[in-house]
Amino acid sequence: MQGLTTAGRVRRGLAAAGALTVACGLVLTAAGPGYANTTTTKNTADNTTLTASVRYTTTSGSGKTTTTVPLGSSDVTWEPPPCWIGPIGDPETFKKNLLKSVADTNIPGQANYALEAMDELRRHYEEGLAWNTSGEAYKNFNLDKQGQGLFWGPVVNEQSTSVHKYDCNGTLPFWVDNGKLPPPGTEHVITPEMLSRLAYAHTEVPGVTVVTSPAATQTVNLPTWVRLTQDYDQVQVRASIDIGGGQEIWAQTTAVPAPVHIDPGTRDATLYPASGDCPVAADGTVGKAYNGDPDALPPCGMTYRRSTAATGPYQLDVTATWHVTWAGSDGTGGTLPDGVVHNPPQDLTVREIQSVNR
Repeated sequence: MQGLTTAGRVRRGLAAAGALTVACGLVLTAAGPGYANTTTTKNTADNTTLTASVRYTTTSGSGKTTTTVPLGSSDVTWEPPPCWIGPIGDPETFKKNLLKSVADTNIPGQANYALEAMDELRRHYEEGLAWNTSGEAYKNFNLDKQGQGLFWGPVVNEQSTSVHKYDCNGTLPFWVDNGKLPPPGTEHVITPEMLSRLAYAHTEVPGVTVVTSPAATQTVNLPTWVRLTQDYDQVQVRASIDIGGGQEIWAQTTAVPAPVHIDPGTRDATLYPASGDCPVAADGTVGKAYNGDPDALPPCGMTYRRSTAATGPYQLDVTATWHVTWAGSDGTGGTLPDGVVHNPPQDLTVREIQSVNR
C-alpha cells in the first residue's frame, strides 16, 4: 500500500475503480433501524414507507381510500435532493456492510490500487489507521459505542435522475453521537428543507378521472356537465430521519387542492365557471352529474358553439392543481412549487342537432 498515505488518495483510488460508490452503496443497502435503506418497505396499516433511511407517513384529510397518483411539480426545474449525508448504520451494521463491500470489490480484474484503497478503508475503521486530514480514526468500528451513536455517510436518492446523485460519495463515513448533528460546515448534511423536498417527491394525490353528461356525443348549444370521480382533500406527508437517542429530523408537507381547470379544446365554447376553474366542494367533489333540469347550468362544464364535423373531435383537458407548503423540525418552513395532475386529453365529438337523450 505504498503511496496511499492520505484520505484523498484513498478516495481517488476508490473512485477510479468505482469502488467508493460500491463501498458506500453497499453500506447504504443495510436493513434495520437507524441507517439508510435503498430498498423500499411499506406498512399499509399506518400509511408509512421507509426508503433510504427516510420514513414517510401519509395522511389524508378525508381519510377516504382512493386510487392515487404521484404529484408532479409545476416547476420543471425543481427536483428533490439527489443525495445527502445522513445516518447509515450503527456500529454492528456498519461493520457488517463495510466488510461485505471490501469482499465484493475483490473481483477478477480489479485494479490493485482499488483493492489497496479498500483495504486502507477497512483499516481506517477497524485498526485505527489515520491519514492526514482524515479526521478521527476508529478501532473495531466503534463496537464499544454500540447504542451510543451512528455512522453518517453518503445516501443516494435512487429515484433521482440528476447528474449530481453521486456528488456526496466523496465523503467517507464518520461517527456522530446519538441525537447530534455533524460538525458545522459538513457538506450535504440532511436538513428539514431537504426532507420537505423528499416528502413532496413522495406525495400522492387522487388522480383525474373525468365523466361527462352526456357521456358520449355532445350537442351544440346544450351544456356538457363535467365531474370528477375522485374526492379531493388535503394530503400531508411527513418525512423523518432517526438520528438516535430518541431524536429525529423531520419535515411535513401539506398539499391543498385548488380549483380544477377545464380546457374544452376550442375557443368556441362557453365555460362554467367562466374562468374554467371548477371549485372543490366542501365534501371534496368537483362538478356534478346532469340533474335532469334542461334549463340548469352545470357548476363545472361547458357549452360548445360549433360542431366537430369540420375539425374532428375536440380534446377536453382537465388539470388538478395543488398548493404545497411545509414545516420543519427546526422551525423552518415555507412554500414549494404547486403540484399538478392531469388526465390524458379525451376526445369529445359535438353534433349539430338540438335534442339529446341524457
